[in-house]
Amino acid sequence: MKMRSTAVITAACAVLGLGLAACGGGSTSNSNGGGGGNSQPAAQPTFNAGLNSVVAPSTKKGGTLKMAISEDWDSVDPGDTYYALSWNLLRIYCRPLVTFNPAPGDKGNTLVADLAQNLGEHSDDFKTWTYKLRPGVKFEDGTPVKAADVKYAVLRQLDKTTFVNGASYFNDWLDLPKDFKSVYKTPNVNTDQAIETPDDSTIVFHLNRGYSGFDNFAAIPATCPVPQSKDTGVKYRDHVISTGPYMFDKVDNGKQYTLKRNPNWDKATDPIRMALPDAYEIDLGVEANDLDNRLIAGDIDVDLAGSGVQTAAIATVQGDPALKARADNPTVARSWYISMITDVPPLDNADCRKAILDATDRVGLQTAYGGPIAGDIAPSLLPTGIPGWKKLDLYQTGTGDVAKAKADLQACGQPNGFETIMTFRSDRPKEQAAAESLQQSWPRPASS
Repeated sequence: MKMRSTAVITAACAVLGLGLAACGGGSTSNSNGGGGGNSQPAAQPTFNAGLNSVVAPSTKKGGTLKMAISEDWDSVDPGDTYYALSWNLLRIYCRPLVTFNPAPGDKGNTLVADLAQNLGEHSDDFKTWTYKLRPGVKFEDGTPVKAADVKYAVLRQLDKTTFVNGASYFNDWLDLPKDFKSVYKTPNVNTDQAIETPDDSTIVFHLNRGYSGFDNFAAIPATCPVPQSKDTGVKYRDHVISTGPYMFDKVDNGKQYTLKRNPNWDKATDPIRMALPDAYEIDLGVEANDLDNRLIAGDIDVDLAGSGVQTAAIATVQGDPALKARADNPTVARSWYISMITDVPPLDNADCRKAILDATDRVGLQTAYGGPIAGDIAPSLLPTGIPGWKKLDLYQTGTGDVAKAKADLQACGQPNGFETIMTFRSDRPKEQAAAESLQQSWPRPASS
């Protein structure tokens, strides 16, 4: 099972997952879950069957799809979230202008119209982009969605003191008036030079410079409409107003979200979503190894993190033919890496940073993430699957070059070495194992 994903210091995101587990993309359904059942007898499961096709496709409605994650959520507010896993979940209650085709394999990389009728129409210089909304789309309370609701949604999330997690693409690219601060601080400033809504179904974006890929911006959750009358700022996350097939039933931040069907969603207005389950149940803060055990047992349908089972479960899945047949190990365009804070001495010195890179046992880090099944060791930051990738062997990718690291220490004025502090997310066993591997690999004598 040769994986071609890459990572810089840690192992890559070629993830062994069960059921719906995947790394940031389309995936398949676990027949043990409560999602919707099968409308036809399920085919015999096989390893990696879900990489380019839907396993046991169904059109049957009913049941509760149970999801879990080992951490807390950044935010369910479409204007205050940046994690890909959050953007995936948003698709069930939030409709941006554009989205990615919900299909397995390469088809999932294609942009398609969602709330908009078509992809954007642009001016010759790519500075003006126009979208027409689909007719008949409503909020969960039955109020029709208007272009002004999309404009307000984009403008509100520009306030990065209120919404600290969201993307800043619109801040950088919209032709905003200089005196506009936010919808909360300068609500009376005319913003038509940045976003126009000539009628209830048309929204026009004006950029400060041309960009041919603006449909990708239109696909981020910030374009999910928000009714100004229902906006409560940072507290909006407690009751996001749905435009998708599901609406929030219970919001217990840090513990659990439940969603039920939105009675005002109309399939006739939505070519993207099948909306098969009756409800969603999402548990937060579940211990990662316990989550794997529940996933294997069928008590949970989806690990929302999408980064695969933990190292302890990899051997279990690989060693059990029945479990392996239910598993996929996709190669994805994602790198796992460990960041260095370069403005804190002595890491503000390039030679001191080189000492860390040269001394690091990358094989040990790969082992911490599950070994070769978890992916290849990366020689550079950019994953091999990204267009424009070039092979750059700037640093060793083996067990470390201690002699070279000692020369680096001499060059950075720390011949006897230095101490540094590492942090990791305690809810992620792979990250803890990676930190422990680093801790063991650095203080080695030159003779090792």
